[in-house]
Amino acid sequence: MRDKDKSKDRTKTDEIQLRDPYIACWLAWLVPGLGHLYQGRKAKALVYAVCILGLFFFGAALSSGKCGLARCVYVAMRNSPGADRDMRYYYLAQVWVGVPAFPALIQYFHDPDGEDPLWNGLMAPPLKVTPGRPIYSENDNSIDNIRKKLNRRFEVGTLMTAMAGLLNLFAIFDALYGPVNEEQEEQERQRRLEEKRLRRKAKRRKGDDFAEV
Repeated sequence: MRDKDKSKDRTKTDEIQLRDPYIACWLAWLVPGLGHLYQGRKAKALVYAVCILGLFFFGAALSSGKCGLARCVYVAMRNSPGADRDMRYYYLAQVWVGVPAFPALIQYFHDPDGEDPLWNGLMAPPLKVTPGRPIYSENDNSIDNIRKKLNRRFEVGTLMTAMAGLLNLFAIFDALYGPVNEEQEEQERQRRLEEKRLRRKAKRRKGDDFAEV
């Protein structure tokens, strides 16, 4: 009886610590680790913040240079045929990092063609090149020139920032559903095993009854 009371008290304590899971989920998306900090899970908050933000900012730093800052993180929806076609699907993963990826959205709504970027080109879309415009120099920030200037750093930075966003999805899931309750899991496993045992026993009884007939 006392064990049951202790188990109930533990469950109540966990629920109080986790607080509202939907607010925690929202905060975990805005800033990695913030949702866990809100829940009082400080160790996990620190681990998620350091690992995910560290991975994202390192990838962003790799893709920075004379062509601008964090050029591998940007929004582009240019579906027109030709060399300038650029549908930036990687941003669908990068955006899960939350606030650190928001400058890309601001840059896109400010100037989707990349002609007048803000903040030294921080996460700005590449300059849109169209056949009707004058020939651009090698110093412009079109996607081809950005790739040439950054070389492999552009691709590596893209993968690192996208991985950071996908990792934060796991953190968001953890903030929403909380830690695994090992005691509950064990009880559920035992219940399933007992159900299987009873089904087998029932089958054997049916077989014996049939044999007797």
